[in-house]
Amino acid sequence: MTEKLTITGSADLIAAVPHLLGTQPKESFVVLTSRFGTLGATLRMDAPAESAPLDYAQMMATYAANDDKATGSFVIVYTDEKPAYGFPYAAHVLALSSELAMARMPVRTVLLVTSAHWATYGTEEKNPLDTIRDSNANVTLTYFGSATDIDVYNPALLGRWALPVEAPEGTFEDLEMACATWEAVLDADGMPDTETARALAAAFQQRHLRDYLFRDTITTHNGSFGDVLTGKFTARPDWDRVDRAEAVAFELMKVVPAGQRAPMLTLMGWLEWLKGHGSQADRYLKLAAEDVSDFRLAVLLGELINRGNVADVALDADKSYKRRLI
Repeated sequence: MTEKLTITGSADLIAAVPHLLGTQPKESFVVLTSRFGTLGATLRMDAPAESAPLDYAQMMATYAANDDKATGSFVIVYTDEKPAYGFPYAAHVLALSSELAMARMPVRTVLLVTSAHWATYGTEEKNPLDTIRDSNANVTLTYFGSATDIDVYNPALLGRWALPVEAPEGTFEDLEMACATWEAVLDADGMPDTETARALAAAFQQRHLRDYLFRDTITTHNGSFGDVLTGKFTARPDWDRVDRAEAVAFELMKVVPAGQRAPMLTLMGWLEWLKGHGSQADRYLKLAAEDVSDFRLAVLLGELINRGNVADVALDADKSYKRRLI
């Protein structure tokens, strides 16, 4: 866990970010909250582009403020933007620093990371990226098995000649069978055999069954599909189970042809959104809408994300997803 990792400088802090997020940020703002010397939450948002500085800063500070134990913060700007004068997104950085200070999370350091170097924001220094790679944090995290740029979806592994599956009618018996099979697969070790995978993939094609399978991926729910869909859980979810569900969903995609993969892609996108990974979620949902033209659930979830909505569970520091580092 992160509390076992010692951060001794800026290079260590930058090195930890892709391990915390599971991906290397690009054209992004990252806020890390701190709690009396330890790291708290990690928040990433796309670089502001046309967003007004104050609007962007207030949105990001509001999300960061969900860590009610935070006493400070760090800001890292990832960009290759080169303004005509000054530093990239200067007005946004100033506004964000002001908003975080008002939220009682004063910014301790602002860093700038480009594809060629990193620096303390507002200075002319250009530190080589190798110092991040060779930092104590990166070496330690890598040694203990943490990896960056983790992506469950690998299209090269998808088959091309799988036969289509036939969706069940959606009877009560179908529902019981699908839910029991899904539960058993998520609780098992290894991946389901082909017959089981095809049976589950078929169940995901039936909208009524699909919704129950989505809901039952989370064990800390109150029964309401609407609450589950927006991440309103009664307690901290079993995130290991969520990670496994995402991996199993990809396995199910291997046993069906294109045109029947959208439900599993949508599940993967939704689970990424629950984790707070909006960009990855958006990617999976777009793939779902390409697999089945305008797949409705994927489109609706995509619209939710693009309006800047964050899952309730991702805003709760005690319930949110945290990657296991050490």
